[in-house]
Amino acid sequence: MVANERGQLLLVGGIAVAIVVFSTILFAHSLAVTDGITTTGSADTIERLADREASVERDLGRLAAETRGDDLDGFEERYEYALQNYTRTHNRVVGAREGTYLNATLNESASIGTEVNQTNPRAKFKKPTGGGGAEWTLAENTTQIAVFKITFRDFNGPGNRPTTISVENATSEWTMALDRASPGSSKKQVQVNGGDVTGCSGAASRNVNITLYLHNGTCLTDSTSVTFVPFTDQLKGPYDITIKKGSKSIVQYRVAAIGTFPRSSYYSSPVVRVNYPVVPAVDTTYDTPSASYNRTVLVEADDR
Repeated sequence: MVANERGQLLLVGGIAVAIVVFSTILFAHSLAVTDGITTTGSADTIERLADREASVERDLGRLAAETRGDDLDGFEERYEYALQNYTRTHNRVVGAREGTYLNATLNESASIGTEVNQTNPRAKFKKPTGGGGAEWTLAENTTQIAVFKITFRDFNGPGNRPTTISVENATSEWTMALDRASPGSSKKQVQVNGGDVTGCSGAASRNVNITLYLHNGTCLTDSTSVTFVPFTDQLKGPYDITIKKGSKSIVQYRVAAIGTFPRSSYYSSPVVRVNYPVVPAVDTTYDTPSASYNRTVLVEADDR
């Protein structure tokens, strides 16, 4: 009989551990922006809530990493949908058992990050005001870059003055040059730190777009995908991003980062500056028979 009871205890314990492991993924660090608690319970009740919050916030970080990926478009919608599904799943697993219910929603206004984009297919790589300039700053003191995507559509002018994208910190510099493969050529050329990107440089005519993901080192030309050394492998932040000879190339670009961008008055069509949740803020509400607890937390996703 003792053996049976011990077996039952082990079985129940195993199920409990499985539920905890299932609902907790150790992938994020969070910081409370706001919080408030109303409870008729004991200190033990508050402590249990705090443990549960830590578990939930780690899950929220993993969800952010999985839904963000490398694609800027639609991240907010994907994350909001993921939060809805997570809330329903959490409440079925935990709420039905313990009477503790969760509501998690994205708070875009409290999130941290900025997106700058230019989607006009014929715009040149100029200052956000539309002016030219031999050199201009896209972003300064950027500490996190979620997306840095450029579509190199065409070049303009002679090929001896390439458009150069410079990412640098206090001690080192990473560069990417966009140009003709040779003077008078109709082929595009992409160089990183002075060396051709094999399979990308010279492979595309002026009528074929080259899409470059600078933050993770991917070059897409038609159906071909090749890699190069991204600045994130070479440099540690904070970064400054400078564009040189931008009016020589026609590009579309999107940058989502935490950093200092030129003031809003610089931005006019076709360049747009909007908020982007590089670090999402999530409103969480917990309801139990003895406590109601509200928090807004910043979810630091770790997708390594």
